[in-house]
Amino acid sequence: MIKVFDADTKLSKSELANSAEVAISALWKIDKIILTTTDINFLVDKVVNVILQELGYIELGYEIIVLSLFNRKTKKLERVSISQTATAQKALLSSPIPFEKITFSIRDVENLSIMALRNRKAYITNDLSDMLYPVVKREIVRNVQKKLGILSSIVFPIYSRDLPLGTIIFSLSKLESEILEFEKQILLGFVNAVGIAIDHAFLFKKLRNANLKLKLLDKQKDEFLNMAAHELRAPMTAIKGYISMIIQGDAGKIPEKARRYLADASAVTDRLVRLVNNMLNVSRIEEGRLIYQIEKENLSVLVQSVFNQFRPEAERKGLDYLLDIPRDIKDKVEVDPDRIQEVIGNLVSNAIKYTEKGFVKLSLSQSEPARIRFEVSDSGPGISEEELKKLFGKFYRAESSVGKTTGTGLGLYISKLLVEKFSGKIGVNSKLGEGSVFWFELPVVN
Repeated sequence: MIKVFDADTKLSKSELANSAEVAISALWKIDKIILTTTDINFLVDKVVNVILQELGYIELGYEIIVLSLFNRKTKKLERVSISQTATAQKALLSSPIPFEKITFSIRDVENLSIMALRNRKAYITNDLSDMLYPVVKREIVRNVQKKLGILSSIVFPIYSRDLPLGTIIFSLSKLESEILEFEKQILLGFVNAVGIAIDHAFLFKKLRNANLKLKLLDKQKDEFLNMAAHELRAPMTAIKGYISMIIQGDAGKIPEKARRYLADASAVTDRLVRLVNNMLNVSRIEEGRLIYQIEKENLSVLVQSVFNQFRPEAERKGLDYLLDIPRDIKDKVEVDPDRIQEVIGNLVSNAIKYTEKGFVKLSLSQSEPARIRFEVSDSGPGISEEELKKLFGKFYRAESSVGKTTGTGLGLYISKLLVEKFSGKIGVNSKLGEGSVFWFELPVVN
């Protein structure tokens, strides 16, 4: 006989209080075990055994627990796990169909699990064949039921956020009238916890798969950038060389106006070469393949060199281009000079590029007795608070008030990796409309 399973039996206040106390204590124990599991395969095995193992429900006559999940693509209810009890093992051996091949279409309305899923109600029956029809003939199931001593079976639909997830079946060696109220409360709470846990596990699986795809895409993007950078480096180096030769007069005397145009072209070429180098370096740094030539060097010498390199570009824009290095500053650092110059160059290049009028200033100071601080300050458009949080991220490009977003978005990311490689730290202070100060600090050595 099939009937709706009623877990809201009227009880006296004292009976209700005792049932609630036992149920809450038991469910807290179950929740801690189930809700901390995010692996769906582990979870489905854990679910069908936890209530038996943790609460000793075998002693209360709970012989078999079966979990089925609803496949939204095929619209079928698929059995995924069965409790590891002696009775369950006998049932598996007696079944004419392998457990994992027992599936029900959403159209199998005579099946009690499908009925529970469609109607969002729990049902109880004393005929186990209601749970397996029409996949297994009723006569076969009824004969097995007698051998197993199963007297009743309850099926609960599992839902989360109004989405059907599956069903869970409890087969008992006792009748409905023998099920105590605290058992009903625990079963309801257990099913709700299972629904949340399965939903979380599915979401976690989707997130993990999405993350793997993103990592693959990121790897493919890096490989493409490496290939493109290698192809670009040779012609860009050649262009830079030819422009330099023409400016120096190797091809004969040229008009001053042409010299200015070539100087602008040379500056643009320098910027492109830096972009190409950034594309090549990023994967090498991340994978630990970049080779460093560590030396003790005065940071002021490196700053002066970079300052001189960018002077023509700053002057062409009409900027006040300033350098402030105090005398007798303790500035000896242990770094790869070429890499630190690359960092300084990235910061100076950005400052000049984004500053249309006003100044760009390079300075050194002693932030602490054992640390030296390099700063590039400018009168540019500044950076919003929201952009500041993402500025040193890979491929991130800030949108300034002048709307310039050229570049790969790798310069600051690489600068951060390099500075941290040399035991330093890097940062920026800026407000929209008030200019910016990019800085890094390095430990001083003797």
